[in-house]
Amino acid sequence: MLMTTSTATSQNSPFCQFARLKPLCNTMVRGATEYNEALKNAFKLTLALNRRNSILLIPIVTSLAKKTKPPSSTNILKTCQEKLNDIKDYVKDLIAAVDEENKDMIEYYLRTGDMTLRDCVDSITECEILEPPELSKLAKDVEDFKETTLVIFLQAPIETVYNKPLPADYAG
Repeated sequence: MLMTTSTATSQNSPFCQFARLKPLCNTMVRGATEYNEALKNAFKLTLALNRRNSILLIPIVTSLAKKTKPPSSTNILKTCQEKLNDIKDYVKDLIAAVDEENKDMIEYYLRTGDMTLRDCVDSITECEILEPPELSKLAKDVEDFKETTLVIFLQAPIETVYNKPLPADYAG
């Protein structure tokens, strides 16, 4: 099973100097020595996280959906499955964008709210069902991975990342 944290390593990656979650960041970049390699490694691990979430989320959501009546139950299942598929597609596009050096696409996907399980969670809480801790953990993991990849991409602390221009080596 994919772990979202790791023990601190003796050497932190230079790509993680601004990361709030340094152990996660170091795990995500996995010893990368180049900027694009760090991004690609981070996106590949995010894709692995999404595969893990696909396995864990569906049974949780199915159980919760059984507590509601159609169309709410159908909406919950559909929304959560769509979010998992969206995240998978976005991350695959991000990996391709690194290869194409399309930093505009990378920035857009990371700065928008599309790489999140928030819609899934909202579809459940809108039915007045309490959000189970397991679902909260999965959603938080996605947010942590997204934040960390954004910090790797822009090489700035998350507190300032939305006001920071693109990296100096930006060629797009």
